[in-house]
Amino acid sequence: MTALEGAVILHLLDQFGVDAEAIAALDLLGAALHERAPEAVQAARGESTLSSATSPFFLPLLPAAMSEPQRALVQALSLGALGRESLARLLEEWAATLNPEEPTERAQRDCRPLQELLRAGALRIYAGDPAACSNALAAAERLCAVQMMLIAQAAARSAPRASGAPGMSEFTERLDAVAQARRSAGEQLALLFVDCGVVGRIDGVWGYDVGDGVRERLRSRLKSEVLRAQDLIGDPGRDELACVLLNVRGEGVALLAAEKILRTLDQPLWVDADELYARPAVGIALLPEHADGAVNLLQRAKTACRAARERPGRFAVYAPDQEGLDAELLLYENRLRAAVAQDALDIVFQPQLEQRTGLVVGAESQLRWRDAGLGAVPVDKAIAAAESAGLVNELTLWMVNGALRNCRQFRDAAGLDLRVGVTLSAKSLRQPDLPDFVASALKTWNLRPSRLALEITETAVLAHSLESVETLRRLRAAGVRLTLDDPRAGYASLAWLAALPFHEWRIDLAYIGDVVESPQRLALVQALTELAHRLNMEVLVAGVDDAATAAKLKPLGCDMLQGRQLGEALEAPAFIKAHRAD
Repeated sequence: MTALEGAVILHLLDQFGVDAEAIAALDLLGAALHERAPEAVQAARGESTLSSATSPFFLPLLPAAMSEPQRALVQALSLGALGRESLARLLEEWAATLNPEEPTERAQRDCRPLQELLRAGALRIYAGDPAACSNALAAAERLCAVQMMLIAQAAARSAPRASGAPGMSEFTERLDAVAQARRSAGEQLALLFVDCGVVGRIDGVWGYDVGDGVRERLRSRLKSEVLRAQDLIGDPGRDELACVLLNVRGEGVALLAAEKILRTLDQPLWVDADELYARPAVGIALLPEHADGAVNLLQRAKTACRAARERPGRFAVYAPDQEGLDAELLLYENRLRAAVAQDALDIVFQPQLEQRTGLVVGAESQLRWRDAGLGAVPVDKAIAAAESAGLVNELTLWMVNGALRNCRQFRDAAGLDLRVGVTLSAKSLRQPDLPDFVASALKTWNLRPSRLALEITETAVLAHSLESVETLRRLRAAGVRLTLDDPRAGYASLAWLAALPFHEWRIDLAYIGDVVESPQRLALVQALTELAHRLNMEVLVAGVDDAATAAKLKPLGCDMLQGRQLGEALEAPAFIKAHRAD
């Protein structure tokens, strides 16, 4: 395909607001990346090879994962050499390399890594300057929007396939033919849509070649251990597999197959010396009960798969009420992207009381999102939208920086020398450059490392134990306080727990239950407290919502308490007013 006309490029730049101001913001961001991460820019230009010690923050710039025209764009950014005409020329050269048969693959190789680099770079480089960060993020979004639209233009110009409907994949065509035959014969088939939950993560760390190998291993497992010879398997997406069960009667067979798929894919994967685990979910749709053709069947199985992510068993059969969940999540995703870019989120702080002194010595930071159209968005919906939109890292970094900014304000405005807690996700903990960002943010706000407490769930550590534990050790060595958030009995190995570098154990009464009416539950808290103390960890009990609970906990030796009985979660000005030091 020849390059798209320059007039098309210029029109798209105007349409998405990539004006002189946006180009200047990109220039500044690129120059800052060049200054603070020269090895990344060199890799993008193909002049060096990244070592294994280099942070995944720079991995999107690996030559194997980015085309030559895209690397030229990164070079221009790093040199601050962009203008409207030069940007249009670079985009036209990039568009000339597009293969309209594989727009998704090109987006993964070029657009998404570039977008992730610019987003992460803006959040790290402008940690102390919200206005500059917001401008850089907006400019990056606009540039990537233009590239995504160019992909759409290329796909639209491609000729339709000789067989089947335009744009139908070979697998979809085969599924459609089988579905028509089954429907004509009055027989059923079941489609099991499998979201593997691991290939995309491997792509980002080890590259697409390794990701391809892992995907093929997962596919082979399903063919040999789950599917029969007559069943079909296809690849709807990079991290997705579709299993078609022929000759089924009712959903019972499909449910048994879903459970077997989960058991099969839950087995460990090895990449070099690293042990990884997939995070599969399975959605089930039946023909003719849920759809009458291949496209609708795939869509409804995927909808069920999304619903399965929210269920303990991680599988679900399609139901019409799941459609609303997809639409709602998409709405939340779009609003959240805008809120992050515009710095329109809030943080509230719940006080943490030291039992020995009766003083407020810390505060847990919690996300609050009030949207003009959606109203107050529950935290669980905000986190789900962040995970679905790929914004978890950005949201975490925003939370860390905002918590430290307010921590400084507490000290300067009210004499409150508190530590602030921020909860980390599993994805954030897998970023080896997280300690560097934390150190930079602490320096920006001139705070001691011990003023920051990072709360990590046990499952976040287990999600990728080797990388996660190394990140924890670096954070502890830097002086940051580490809190193990509510480990679940029966899930953690005590020997493994004892080896982790945590300072504190957070026990949430929401999972324990009522300790006032149940002596057994109170005894459990006491046993966990004694265990934590023997492991040289302090204990923070959260969910203390009334005076009776606080009284029951007092003789147990818990170090810290948190909950509504001790104070509601408040925005920074109200928190200062409520807890100002005399």
